[in-house]
Amino acid sequence: MTSFDDLPLGPETVAALAANGIETPTPFQAVAIPVIARGNDVIGRAGPGSGTMVAYGAPLVDRLEGGADAPVCVVLCTGQRQATELARSLVRISEGSGLRVAALADNWNLPERADFLFVPADRFTALYDRSVTVDRVRAVVLHDGDGVVNTVPSDHLETFLGALPADCQRIFCGLPLGPALLSVARRFARRPVTVPSGSSLRIARGPVKGGRELNLKVAEGDRWEAVLALAGELLEEPVRHLLVFAASADHAADLGDFLAMHGFASGQPGDEAVPVWLSPGEDEEAREVLDGLPDATAVATLSCSVPSGAAAAATRHRAGGPAWVLAAVRELGHLKEAAAGAGLALKRARPTRPPRVSASLDALTDSLHEAARAPEMASYYLLVESMLDRFSVAEVAAAALLLLDRKSPKARTAAVGAGKSAPPESWVRLFVSAGQRDDIGPGELLGAVTSQSQVAGNRIGRIDVRESHSLVEVRESDAMKVISALNGSTLGGRSLRVDYDRAKDRRPGGRERPPAGRDRRPGSGKGGPGRPRSGPRPPFRRGDGGTSGTAGSRPRPPGRSSRQSP
Repeated sequence: MTSFDDLPLGPETVAALAANGIETPTPFQAVAIPVIARGNDVIGRAGPGSGTMVAYGAPLVDRLEGGADAPVCVVLCTGQRQATELARSLVRISEGSGLRVAALADNWNLPERADFLFVPADRFTALYDRSVTVDRVRAVVLHDGDGVVNTVPSDHLETFLGALPADCQRIFCGLPLGPALLSVARRFARRPVTVPSGSSLRIARGPVKGGRELNLKVAEGDRWEAVLALAGELLEEPVRHLLVFAASADHAADLGDFLAMHGFASGQPGDEAVPVWLSPGEDEEAREVLDGLPDATAVATLSCSVPSGAAAAATRHRAGGPAWVLAAVRELGHLKEAAAGAGLALKRARPTRPPRVSASLDALTDSLHEAARAPEMASYYLLVESMLDRFSVAEVAAAALLLLDRKSPKARTAAVGAGKSAPPESWVRLFVSAGQRDDIGPGELLGAVTSQSQVAGNRIGRIDVRESHSLVEVRESDAMKVISALNGSTLGGRSLRVDYDRAKDRRPGGRERPPAGRDRRPGSGKGGPGRPRSGPRPPFRRGDGGTSGTAGSRPRPPGRSSRQSP
């Protein structure tokens, strides 16, 4: 399909799509619109980035009749933000139909009386308890169905779907299609049609591994800012031009004005006088220009909007220099399938990692990166996104950490016993007499501490290597063990001196050691009358000079005064 005129849509709907810059159907829209227009139940293998909303919205706008002051179509979403964005998009393409579109969210007037109602998961109870009339519903859509199924209580969702009228059309969309969503779809859909089939998305066969790389940058904020940043990075030798694929001609014009504001002139593909080439959706024409160049590797390609399918991905990025695409997290499922179909190896650009401080933190970072690339992560992202309507990012992260802490073995052990929990163990900072000039790095210090003192790596904190010395954070109960083990040992050909760091704000309890040679006042020793009893004494080792002790010295037994007996 090359035009919406070839699909079973009314002329008003086609004109409304064109007025919003939507002139060519995506592969999913081309196969889904005819099936939905006939009233069939559908299981759509598609997610954000594939044109899902237009695929079900356009034929339903043509097929359904409103005006009953109650919803005729209900679209279930994961959060209020998503519901509002989808409702606003459908408003633009339903103009002239006489249908009213709204979201069951803040700042919508009388949404329960709209013909098309977008319902976020946290407002689903309005459907379950019949606060919103559902007797006239003739179509229900699960947009991003995995997120909906994982967010809405299963008994509430099944009760709602089971109580719908018999002639109600049911549309389930998701990518990937999780087992929970497939189970619900197969139980509550009548002879559903799955679109598209798996083979229809692929235009290239064989393993993707070893193929041309398509670099991915996740852009949750302003994509124009991301394009600007990439333009500055990519326009260096040997790359002379950046070919940007925009979503439409209007989008390309606005993006060109934004880039020109920052000094990046833009023009049509093939214009040697400008560094940035803009393709306003005519991917084939831009590809012909790219194929006609004597050295196509001097042109980097960038998709500002996710390719609509495998064919678009191949047309844009199978030739030329470095290939890049900007995508939101919710679009990753569609992008992975489109890239695989085009024979492109998707490679996510990893942000700069902090300097290595310990093996345990490095392992945790690797685990987080692996989890962020996992296919099943999309469902969890949709769940988190629905929470962002009510909580800040920091609150969601703190709640996740609380749940992890409650499930940890340490937390379960602490829960068994008397109810009063112990305060968290504090950190202390140790001074080590070796640094950069001794060719010592954080890795060598970490290895020396763990091997010599037998202290686990997860009990070692930050390691700060400076010019002449280093500072190592350890748990307070492990400090004496590390000091005793490393004092006098050799590292990098240098005999180490290890002690508590003498900086006032880094000593346990915030107290500073008396200078060397200064007499202590009478009664200031442990248990003496001059010492305040506001807290336990820091586990310092006694010494005579500039350090708190010497290697092999032994702390005074408990109960002995710091003064010598006469």
